Amino acid sequence: MNIDKDPQSSPYMISVIIPVRNGARTIKTCLNAVFKQSLKPYEVIVVDGHSADDTGENARQFPVTLIYEDYHTRSGACQIGIEQAKGEYVAFTDADCIPDNDWLASLAKEMNNGIVGVGGRIKNTGDGFWIDSINLAYGTFLGSANSIQGGVVKNKGFVSSISGCNSMYRKLSLMNVGGFNYKLPGAEDSELNARLTKIGKLLFVPEAVVLHDHGRGLKDFAKQMLRYGRDRGVARKFSLAVAPSLVFFLLLLSLIFTPWFCLSAVALYLVIIILTGMKFAIQKKNLEFVYSIPLIYVIEHSLYSIGFWKGLGFRK
Repeated sequence: MNIDKDPQSSPYMISVIIPVRNGARTIKTCLNAVFKQSLKPYEVIVVDGHSADDTGENARQFPVTLIYEDYHTRSGACQIGIEQAKGEYVAFTDADCIPDNDWLASLAKEMNNGIVGVGGRIKNTGDGFWIDSINLAYGTFLGSANSIQGGVVKNKGFVSSISGCNSMYRKLSLMNVGGFNYKLPGAEDSELNARLTKIGKLLFVPEAVVLHDHGRGLKDFAKQMLRYGRDRGVARKFSLAVAPSLVFFLLLLSLIFTPWFCLSAVALYLVIIILTGMKFAIQKKNLEFVYSIPLIYVIEHSLYSIGFWKGLGFRK
């Protein structure tokens, strides 16, 4: 890519913002990747939510601006990062992510007129049987509702939302829409993107890649799905991602009035997820996926639904 690699002379003054809390295990790997970019960032800002581990000490081993936030939310950390940023563009990733070497260059070259934000592809990684199962399930339409985070979206094009851990915006555009809602406990990127699409377009580019080492076992995955659903409910964000929550509610109603329909729908759902498990078992030559993949789907859909309805009852 013919983009000047000197941050002082490059036409792209990019501030990279990394919100983090208790990310000592992964932040050095993340920062190594950020500072090896083919298009060098103008500055790197690490916003720490007062970590209880060695996150701050590990971050200080790099030429970063380290600041602390007291909102105790990722949205609050992102907003503080924006306010401190000196670049014309701001790019976001997380401490458990490893950006590809051309990550910033791939995003920056697409920041043309009319485009307020550009996002890239997420590749979930990690070691362990349950982590593999989660990644496989999450990488399907049934597991991610066609989200960028799940990796189902493959082709370049305009989208309604981009991922918070792989995104770039014009700082001016963010300020024009009021920035992040620091009160939201989650789903802050979706809520922000909804406001941004009123003033411009969001573009997805598959060549801008970050590896996401989420490190979630089955227990952590279950907690996260409950939290994701709650956050989406609190943010009042209705999209394809909340379809399982709506279906879950309708099935409960049908169980009372038309139990045959509920039982038929549940049977169809079980057939679909079992067949998906069998497909991955054949592809990966591991029969354990026959039971692990369906279990992941059940945990994801049920706990996300419970969390969503719980969050929907929260008064802002």
